[in-house]
Amino acid sequence: MLNVESLYESLAASAADQKEGQAALLTRAEQLSKAQEAVSPSLSSEDMRLKFSELDVATIAVVEDGRPIGMVNRNVFMERYARPFARELYGRKSCTTFMDEAPLVMDANTPIELLVKAAVESGGKVLSDGFITTKDGVYQGVGTGFDLMKAMSDIEAEKTRQLMSSISYASLIQRSHLVESDHVLQNDITDYGLVWLPRDVVGGDAYFFRKVADGVFGCVFDCTGHGVPGAFMTLIVMSFLEQQVQPSASGIMPGELIAGLNAYLKRVLRQEDRHSSDTGSGEKASNDGLDAAMFVLAPDHRSMRFASAKLSLIVANNDESDIRVVEGENKPVGYSDTMLATVWPTHDVALGANCLLVIPTDGVIDQIGQVKRIAHGKKRVVNFVRQHRQETARELVNKFGEHFVEWQGTEKRRDDVTLLAFRTAG
Repeated sequence: MLNVESLYESLAASAADQKEGQAALLTRAEQLSKAQEAVSPSLSSEDMRLKFSELDVATIAVVEDGRPIGMVNRNVFMERYARPFARELYGRKSCTTFMDEAPLVMDANTPIELLVKAAVESGGKVLSDGFITTKDGVYQGVGTGFDLMKAMSDIEAEKTRQLMSSISYASLIQRSHLVESDHVLQNDITDYGLVWLPRDVVGGDAYFFRKVADGVFGCVFDCTGHGVPGAFMTLIVMSFLEQQVQPSASGIMPGELIAGLNAYLKRVLRQEDRHSSDTGSGEKASNDGLDAAMFVLAPDHRSMRFASAKLSLIVANNDESDIRVVEGENKPVGYSDTMLATVWPTHDVALGANCLLVIPTDGVIDQIGQVKRIAHGKKRVVNFVRQHRQETARELVNKFGEHFVEWQGTEKRRDDVTLLAFRTAG
């Protein structure tokens, strides 16, 4: 109860800040209730008819000794009282003859959400009859079903506004972490293209580039899930990389860095290594992680040190007739099933002048599309690179974006999508 009340107080305060001068957000039953004349059970049915002709209300509460005992609906009363001989039979009898003896009665301080729940449980008659509010059991007034629906609609709209505002701000935070990487790409890898499409406003795919002493460090990674949980994971990963990849760093071994990230995630997410004898505290362990490709591109762009957890590196050298694919290790980073002692080897990859390199994430590979509703697959990415290998990286990525949209068609986006392409210097 207290948590619901606190939630709606927060919603109302936020709405007031956003809509200064406008009507306040209604969050409690008493704010929907209007002080309305009630009648005594001693009132006759004929006098009730006269009362309805005086008051422009849908219902009138029947109150005895200050406490509500029922409610009379105008339409029900008029329909039954207009029947043949009804006036003669019931005119002098108590108005309780036409009374609903079990109306919805709520304390004035009841939060709207609980009021709605009670209204639904009452079978929906609140929509036509409304509800009665009391304070310490004493009659206060009557609220209508329409006002209740409007108030709940306003609350849901405010919840959505606050949620979307928070997510939009989270997107600014996530994108701010990519600014320095964008500068490195622009200044140190001039011919590059990037498809980065979070499935939602924020996502679990991201990238990280830094200029280091012996070249350019790069990382493309795909975290658990998408949306807000995925975005939180990207910030954890980027925090680790910020600490480990310094401008003065040289001799970075990507495989060792992935292993370090694996240990870091297991520590900060309190994951348990299932192969360890340590049983932990008994709390439910996190089972989150990521796929990642890391590399250090040499200053002369003729080689790179490369390591990967599940992501592939596609290489199109000008002096090679076909495409090379350097597969990542089939071991993701983090997750309960990945051992703390897992090793990701670092590969030395020879590169030529104007060599084209492409790294896609699973969002590209797994996207369902076309009439047959099948996954895009890695093979199609490789074939696309083969067909467009003579173009600039930027041109290739632009065309791939068009191809991917066409492939997806009317299918829903399944995941965040990232595809990085860049060329080495000539």
